[in-house]
Amino acid sequence: MTEETKSKKEIEHRDRLGRLLKQGDCVAVGHSNGLMIGTIKKLNPKMLKIVRVGSAYSRSSGYNKYPSECVLLDGPEVTMFLLSGKS
Repeated sequence: MTEETKSKKEIEHRDRLGRLLKQGDCVAVGHSNGLMIGTIKKLNPKMLKIVRVGSAYSRSSGYNKYPSECVLLDGPEVTMFLLSGKS
């Protein structure tokens, strides 16, 4: 076996707008007839494991969502939202 077959293939996902998603990114995703803001916990081959931000009652294991259902959030507004701890 070569080194290429031993190592896992890099998983690459893109959001609804075509931007590259990586572990730890903050995303907005539709959930239970509403909008959930969360962070990407794990990249699976077809789906993303997303954990809700700022809620004590959220599922600790997270939710599996398709990358096409997500929109990457960035900028100073997201930083302030995360620091304020609002849900």
